[in-house]
Amino acid sequence: MGSDAVPEVTHFPAPESSSGELERAISTIVRWSTSREVQAETMRRARCQVPASAVSLLFRILVCGPVHPSQLAVFYAVDNSTITPRLQRLEREALIGRQADPQDGRAFFVRITPTGEKLCRRMHAARRAQLELLLAEWPAEERARVTTAATKLASRLEPPPPQD
Repeated sequence: MGSDAVPEVTHFPAPESSSGELERAISTIVRWSTSREVQAETMRRARCQVPASAVSLLFRILVCGPVHPSQLAVFYAVDNSTITPRLQRLEREALIGRQADPQDGRAFFVRITPTGEKLCRRMHAARRAQLELLLAEWPAEERARVTTAATKLASRLEPPPPQD
């Protein structure tokens, strides 16, 4: 290894504070929840044939309510041309629909359909089932404490829905 080579990190350094421990825990949870294995199992349990990237978009539309495609592009930090094919896929699957923007006749909102809402419920149930298996041996009080803390943190991390 030359003097300019950066050694490979094979483990996390010891956390220096509780926020360091929290950052490590969040990273581990994100890795778990975004792993191909967990996503594939969630999709299988939910009987979902839509690509994971489109499902993420569907969940965002569910959270936002009717939203302009350009607002979704801003949220995901991508160009409109990246969002459009995903929206078209969701529309072909009858998971979202369009509604005219009364303020701008050229623009439209996308909104989730009842079919899309059902898919979101199945996806949430499938993910919950996987978590319940992982937490089955935890005492109820500990699960409640973690749930309260994680929910509070999530509310601080989640960006608010777009405002017109």
